[in-house]
Amino acid sequence: MRNIIILGLSVLLVFSGCENSDSASGTESILLGLLNSDEAAGVDGFDSNGDAELNHDIGLEMEGVGRILSDTLSFGEGYRIRFGRRVLERDRTVDFETGLDTSIGLVTYTMSGIFIAKAIDTSDYEQIDSLSFEKDFTTTLTRKIRFIRFDDANDPDGYSWKIDALTPLVGGAGNKVSINELRFYSLSNELQVGDLLYSFSSDNAGDLFISRDSIPLFTAFERVVVQVGISNNGPEYSVDTTGIGEWVFYNYGKSRIQRGRRHLHDSGLFFDQNANDNIHSGALRVHGPGMNQVRGVFRTFTEVVDLSTIFVSDGGYNTNVLSIPYRVERP
Repeated sequence: MRNIIILGLSVLLVFSGCENSDSASGTESILLGLLNSDEAAGVDGFDSNGDAELNHDIGLEMEGVGRILSDTLSFGEGYRIRFGRRVLERDRTVDFETGLDTSIGLVTYTMSGIFIAKAIDTSDYEQIDSLSFEKDFTTTLTRKIRFIRFDDANDPDGYSWKIDALTPLVGGAGNKVSINELRFYSLSNELQVGDLLYSFSSDNAGDLFISRDSIPLFTAFERVVVQVGISNNGPEYSVDTTGIGEWVFYNYGKSRIQRGRRHLHDSGLFFDQNANDNIHSGALRVHGPGMNQVRGVFRTFTEVVDLSTIFVSDGGYNTNVLSIPYRVERP
């Protein structure tokens, strides 16, 4: 009789373990579905699908029309730089820590492909082969997603899950350059810098949960100033007499065919206060939510790149990325 009882308990434990495993697997499938369908998450838009002008807008609503802006700066002996990435492989892993009412998903993206840099002669717009090259790259980006369970009378289980908050997406490649802080300021029609709108620090980015319902909100076609504080551990490679060893770019949009990029500057001119103080600044007009849309959700990818990555074929690949989702609404 004793052996029968032990057997019965063993079978009960096996079935209980299977039920717990199935339940956990079912919950994670639901959470992954929420993650896949959320416009604020993901890395679409990080890939430029090849080289592009330093400043450009593609497929976004720019005051009713789309436009592509060419960079106004020349480098060296009268040439213009184009650069970008073509992602060939993209892998995502999500590790969950799930309790009764809350689950934290650690999301890791690993992307690899080809980094492309081209120099264009400004006199005839032909490519300068001696200054153009391609190199392999790998970038790793991570963030946390917080899911919460809530009562739902319309669900057979009596509850559902939703994304409650997410941290900035951070990462990059190499250890030469890093972003310390990202700030947004209002800009008047008279081009006067106004109030601080939003500020993000890399010190706590990995644990800074931004409420899904309270991600940064911008009014379509308003002007803003973007400031990015960076660090460059060197050795720095410079292309002119300023001694600046990195470029900073503010990328935004939602996909390869709906995206824009602005080259921010540390020149001490326009909206940048001091030259070569590791604070890169620039102004832009916010795009619209899309034709016939009242509002939309998009993503930023603010990136610092050391100049040896862009100008030296064997100069390595050193970048740092801070990505924040944002909303755009019509006024």
